[in-house]
Amino acid sequence: MHKNKSDPQKRLFIALDVAEDVRRYLYEIAVKLNREENDIKRISFSNIHITLKFLGNVNIGKIDKIISAIRKTADNFEHFYYRLDDRLDAFPGLLNARVIFVPLKEGNENVIKVYNDLENNLSKIKIRKEKRNFIPHITIARIKNRKNIEKIVKGLRVYKPDRIHCNKIILFESILKTTGAEYNIIKRCQLK
Repeated sequence: MHKNKSDPQKRLFIALDVAEDVRRYLYEIAVKLNREENDIKRISFSNIHITLKFLGNVNIGKIDKIISAIRKTADNFEHFYYRLDDRLDAFPGLLNARVIFVPLKEGNENVIKVYNDLENNLSKIKIRKEKRNFIPHITIARIKNRKNIEKIVKGLRVYKPDRIHCNKIILFESILKTTGAEYNIIKRCQLK
């Protein structure tokens, strides 16, 4: 990693990749939501993923240690499959939604195991463990001001019954722009 004195930090997060056909399908659902309510902002197609850990601004000198922790986690797991639930949900809830997502249905226990191992490996390099309960999900849209979306999502179902292959953990840099966040891949670590 190069060091730039004017920019000693990068905004980072760690995620599981989502296959292109699944991203395209979920993006189309987000487009429908946006048509229903224009204050629902869809996540761009290329930015759809399963977040494991948001790291925030990290000194670039620590990135190699983070990559080692991710690699150690990836080396502990076989690749696996998961399925999407057939419904939409929201954080903190449908009645006062800020984040709209698709929960995982089958295989989410594997995602939770990867998450827990990653948290343990990151804690060894002094990255604090998350206090909130981890819920495997794929965010598809955000709302600036909390909103009751119960009626909007009631008619929308997710019909993606295929098993989705998960075979890598990715370290991303998030660059905030006026047009939205742009994600750059820093490192991909393959599961066994």
